[in-house]
Amino acid sequence: MIETYKAERVLNEMLIESGFDINNPNPKLAWETFKKFSNVKVDCADDSLLFQCGVYNFTGEELFHFEFVRQFSIEEDGEYDHMEQLRLTIYFKPNVEIKDLETNLWAYDFNSIDEFFNEVEKMDCFKIPIKKHVPFQAEVGQEEV
Repeated sequence: MIETYKAERVLNEMLIESGFDINNPNPKLAWETFKKFSNVKVDCADDSLLFQCGVYNFTGEELFHFEFVRQFSIEEDGEYDHMEQLRLTIYFKPNVEIKDLETNLWAYDFNSIDEFFNEVEKMDCFKIPIKKHVPFQAEVGQEEV
């Protein structure tokens, strides 16, 4: 089991070991690595997964964000303290085919992680960017939310 502050480093190490390149990202490889990372036990009160995508202007430029998130709930002395999100974001230039794709799908809404993964993989929001478009960059980051 790892501490939450080590989660970003562990995911980055797993991505590097898989051959993932943030400057030439392969979304399928990122997804498979993220699924493996979901099996790494993290010392926290609660832990969930999120797939989200859409066009956002968080960087100062409108980009299509294709994002895998692992959220950790942290307790201090048995009381809720805060949440942290570890994000693996893959960026695409928005175009006619993907600019209106948007979703926020939580693993909480499914009976199992495998059920969540299967549902994500069936969604057009997931399939279209991966099969038909080339991303230009990726980043990994963890922050309190």
